[in-house]
Amino acid sequence: MCALAVSCYLYIMSFSQNIGLRGLLIISFFITIACGGDHQRDSNAPSASVMVKKDTTLFGVAPFEFPYLSSEAQEVIADWPVFKDFRRISLNLQKVTIEDLKFRSKNLLTQTDSLAASLPKVLDTPILSARLLVVQTRLNLLHMETKKGTPQVDALERHLTDLRLSIAEFVLHINEKLEKDALDRNRKTN
Repeated sequence: MCALAVSCYLYIMSFSQNIGLRGLLIISFFITIACGGDHQRDSNAPSASVMVKKDTTLFGVAPFEFPYLSSEAQEVIADWPVFKDFRRISLNLQKVTIEDLKFRSKNLLTQTDSLAASLPKVLDTPILSARLLVVQTRLNLLHMETKKGTPQVDALERHLTDLRLSIAEFVLHINEKLEKDALDRNRKTN
């Protein structure tokens, strides 16, 4: 574009008789305008050397230990492989980036759906179903926050903390249910 503007002007000026100081000033003026316009458009274009910085913020930095399972609960869990996967994925929600958190929360959602569908008969009670529903709700809130274009760090940490608390409550109710069943069996035999 710049070369075309200069060549057109030189062509016009070749027909004039005197290319003096005035002509040189006019030529330099047109060159500045023609080249300056192209330079401004190029400066607005994205540069190839600009690198997109990957978000490396870690979430779930506070330590999380899976709640204690009583011996009765461990016997039930031994025949419930879905719970083992749920436990493993729950423990993997520590010190993760946003992309890992998005992926792992989706996997945990799948596991909680399978968990709800495969509750052992001894644990299929309204209170445990309700606790599992709370876990699923907290997990959905966390997963929705990870899918936002610009997730808020505070909201992610709060949802992650709430999820951990709901998992602890779920496991606590499993232990209590099995302990109550053991006490009831002892009473019947005595």
